Amino acid sequence: MSRFTEHPFAAIVLAAGAGTRFGEPKVNATLPDGRRFLDVVVEQCRTTGADPIVVVVPLGVAVPDGVRAVANTRATDEQVTSLRLGLAQLTNTDVRGALVWPVDHPFVQATSAMAVVDAARRTEAPIVVPVHEGKRGHPVWFARETWRELMTVADGGARAVVHAYGGRVHEVAVDDAGVRRDIDTVADLG
Repeated sequence: MSRFTEHPFAAIVLAAGAGTRFGEPKVNATLPDGRRFLDVVVEQCRTTGADPIVVVVPLGVAVPDGVRAVANTRATDEQVTSLRLGLAQLTNTDVRGALVWPVDHPFVQATSAMAVVDAARRTEAPIVVPVHEGKRGHPVWFARETWRELMTVADGGARAVVHAYGGRVHEVAVDDAGVRRDIDTVADLG
């Protein structure tokens, strides 16, 4: 049995935002080499062994083959709305948790995401976050036990849930600036 079948996990790619500061929805934004953010993040999720991969996108967006797509028609809502749509896709699966990966973090290395999953497997922590140079980044692991709070938190979204877990949040140091490289504007690509 592989480590992935012993500890099955999913990935949820949050890609439904309006991208107001970027000037367009980031779901179809491209890196300088022409690859879409969405395609890059999905490929990294595949490399980690996540199954299923759920992508939350606006209506009408083409998604990579082999993913579960769910449309969020309210692009201006808080990001937790998309997260809840993604989690709802996982209720009837046997996954132990999910990597939550915002599409505006296309520079994260798969090895960093795998370090997060490995730490979740080893420590059984409810939440695992990558840390680079002392600062938390993405993607974040949420064990199944946290999903109820994520589905019901009134204010602050996933960040409030992470804060509520306090000392039970496990941090994994990674040598990958990509975990902190949030692409908010076109200038951030430079």
